[in-house]
Amino acid sequence: MTYQPPEDIWQVNVELHPGEPLDGENDPRWVDTTAGRGEYNLAAFLRQLGVSGSALRSPPSRGYYLFCGHRGCGKSTELRRIRNQLHKPEIYYVVFADVAQELDVNNLRYPDILLHLAGRLLGQLEEDGIEVPSEHLRRLDDWFVERVEHRDETRDFALEARAGMEGQLQLPFVAKVFARISDTFKYNSTYKEELRLVLRNNFSDFAEAFNGLIEAARDALRRNGAYRRILFVVDGTDRLQGDDANALFLSDVHQLQQVQGLFVYCAPVHLTYEAALGQNFDDVFRLPMIKVAEIDGTPNDVGIATMRDMLFKRAAPSLFDDTVDELLIRYSGGHPSDLLRLLQSAFKYAESDRFDMAAARRAVDELATDFLRILDAEDYPLLRRVDDAKEPLPLTPRTRALLYNLALLEYNDLYWRSHPAIRKVGHYARSSTDPEHASD
Repeated sequence: MTYQPPEDIWQVNVELHPGEPLDGENDPRWVDTTAGRGEYNLAAFLRQLGVSGSALRSPPSRGYYLFCGHRGCGKSTELRRIRNQLHKPEIYYVVFADVAQELDVNNLRYPDILLHLAGRLLGQLEEDGIEVPSEHLRRLDDWFVERVEHRDETRDFALEARAGMEGQLQLPFVAKVFARISDTFKYNSTYKEELRLVLRNNFSDFAEAFNGLIEAARDALRRNGAYRRILFVVDGTDRLQGDDANALFLSDVHQLQQVQGLFVYCAPVHLTYEAALGQNFDDVFRLPMIKVAEIDGTPNDVGIATMRDMLFKRAAPSLFDDTVDELLIRYSGGHPSDLLRLLQSAFKYAESDRFDMAAARRAVDELATDFLRILDAEDYPLLRRVDDAKEPLPLTPRTRALLYNLALLEYNDLYWRSHPAIRKVGHYARSSTDPEHASD
């Protein structure tokens, strides 16, 4: 049955979830945003993984890649699209993890992620009926027994996690143990720190056991006549802030890379300006904002059409008064999640069963007020300077923060512009662009 967007404004509101990613092309609301983003092309990313069309040509034996962009720009949807395209018998066995949902992203470290990925691989192999030789399961179980069960601070946890395993070293039981570890990292702060300490102090042993599991799983998949490589795709790590992001992608990258395989991590956009990042990872891919205007401010018809398609997949065109869609698109700045937030706010202020201009303007004002709450007085002159510049200003702690909180948006030519809603704030209009009065 062909998908039809809601024609009832109330139903539109019920089905709007601005922060929820779509399952790529599998979701009828999905829109191919490639052309609207400018020169971004997913094929270039897939080529690094050895993928040409629907074939796996010469895949790397190991690699560590970053997929970067603003929060809400569509990275999670794009990563799910990648998963759907690549998880095929003739291509990759994709192990997908969304740490924002499955772990505590407000308190996340590399031990949490690697132990979780081991558990995800074990659980997926079990679900798919793939048998792994017991000696490789034993290496992981021995690590757990020797390093966790034999430690006073974690013995009770280990005994609970391994309950019922005596003499039954099989995939479902080992998968259960590592699933219990993931639950602890999400919910139990007491054991969380202890398990992190165990992994840090005995990381080489764990990495060796995890590497053995990956190799054994790859061999088992090949024996079943499918999947030449295993690919881990990790979403949600772009939510990390400040020191946490620096720790994972800069300070602790050596630990990530001791696990030998193919990994794609999601990262916040401001980190792409760190020189060390390109040295730490095999490649860094940016997902730019949808370009609704050129660098000189003139409208970009392709980007506007892309955003309009996205809008009309969520609400039937008949629900909009004249030019309301244009207003919402312009003030979204090409940010997909903000477009849906504006639509949600416009519903709140609508006085009829249509999205009228008055409601849309109030939605824009509300978004501008949100920025007013998080910006400092010295941010406005800096934002004006950015808008007048023809290329990005140097990355500083302040521009880094503005990129993170979406006050600055990055587009495909690597230029920045302030979020259009900010330009409605009086402080912006009154700000000076004199460098002497604009703090970095």
